[in-house]
Amino acid sequence: MYLLDESFDITRIKNVMKEGYSGGIDYEIFGVPNDVKIMEDISYLMQVYKHRNLSVYVVDEQNNEIVGLCIAGISEKMPLGFAEIGELCVVPQYRHKGIAEYMLNYIKQSASAYTEVIKLCVTVGNNAELLYKKTGFQAGPRFARMTKRN
Repeated sequence: MYLLDESFDITRIKNVMKEGYSGGIDYEIFGVPNDVKIMEDISYLMQVYKHRNLSVYVVDEQNNEIVGLCIAGISEKMPLGFAEIGELCVVPQYRHKGIAEYMLNYIKQSASAYTEVIKLCVTVGNNAELLYKKTGFQAGPRFARMTKRN
């Protein structure tokens, strides 16, 4: 596992995010964003978490391909200084190998030096909900009437 910071060429993780989320509940409802939108989202999150970046990525050492990533950190503007996980994805063929659980536990451990609270926003129906419960995340309020911005 490696730290993901602003010096990293984020074009390398664009396809990981696209592949990692395809077939999931968000893309089922909202569709697959184009490459430009994915890059904008990655750049935005990296900027938000620049104050206290906790982001990481995982590489398959045999083929040197990125297989998972977790973009997380603490924003200067985050109420009460809570940490937040903005993106977590693992490429489909690498799922069920403990990669996401390892990244979540790493982020929780890293964030514990700064805060006791880590927020994880998840769409209801996400296949990883059981993983989140297993790693200690608790369900919060459910939001309704979410719509796609045009």
